[in-house]
Amino acid sequence: MTTSFASSIKTSRTNPAWYLLFLEHLDEFATLAWYLVADNQLVEETILRTMALLDTMPFDAATPQLAYTHARETLITEAIAGLGLGYKSRQESKVFEPATLGELPDLPRLAFMLKLVLRSSEAEVAKFLDITPSKVRELVQHAIDRLSLQAPLSVLTGCYDA
Repeated sequence: MTTSFASSIKTSRTNPAWYLLFLEHLDEFATLAWYLVADNQLVEETILRTMALLDTMPFDAATPQLAYTHARETLITEAIAGLGLGYKSRQESKVFEPATLGELPDLPRLAFMLKLVLRSSEAEVAKFLDITPSKVRELVQHAIDRLSLQAPLSVLTGCYDA
């Protein structure tokens, strides 16, 4: 992954300040992307798409916190877009169906991760997922309910203390 970023920085001539900011917070941004997409290839693609998008935007060095926040929000938006979820076109009943045992469906998992793990406000989560704040609460509750119904890994593997 580091090689991809290094080559991206070398090819960028329009706005290297974004790359420097991004590299300064690379571990945090990579972890954030991993929480959202949970796939190494998608993490790298998300970061590269984010960098390409940021490269086209002006960077204001006078307000570093604002630049950081913008980079973070862009990364979250690109991670969600990279999942190709088409939220609006899915039927409500299918949104809650898990892909496999122990795996949360995408929309409730994303709402859960954004709200409870990344500590985003309901309004921010609603904006990122293009849903209402009440739908955010519903999805987070569904994720919590789903997680609380799952058997602990030690029971599934037969590894538990006697």
